[in-house]
Amino acid sequence: MEVLPVTSQFKVGFGSEKAWGGPAWREAAVPVPTEAALARRLEGELRAAKGASALAAAEVLVPGELLARAARQVLALAEGEPCGSRGAAVIVDVAGRRLAAFKIDPNTLTTHEIHLHLEHDATNWTSMLPQFLKNLTRGGTIIISPQFTIEKKKLFRGQAE
Repeated sequence: MEVLPVTSQFKVGFGSEKAWGGPAWREAAVPVPTEAALARRLEGELRAAKGASALAAAEVLVPGELLARAARQVLALAEGEPCGSRGAAVIVDVAGRRLAAFKIDPNTLTTHEIHLHLEHDATNWTSMLPQFLKNLTRGGTIIISPQFTIEKKKLFRGQAE
């Protein structure tokens, strides 16, 4: 059997010019989510989850900069990952109960999970009220603490590990 070079047999050049008329591989850059866009996405997911859960009758108050700080930390944790922030699955829970879970980019392979743990604010004035008074309001008001914890779970092992 004789091995022939492809370029001489089919007259196809594989240099700098395209070998075929289709689009070049990854010509369009895939947008990386910004901090503001991710904060809006977190807010939208929390609103959707609140409406679909037992919290629908309750009013949930979130501190103003909480979602922006959480989005900043999510993006910082995703920097060293193979697919960056696009490969993240974000899981949000409040007081140990899962409230929302979403992939930042559904078209990208999930390489890591980021767990965002929110807590009830125990320092506000409503925490001093007896439970029966809280239940008299329409489902109560849940106030989220400005502090949160965030952790990353890798879903793969690299060669160096």
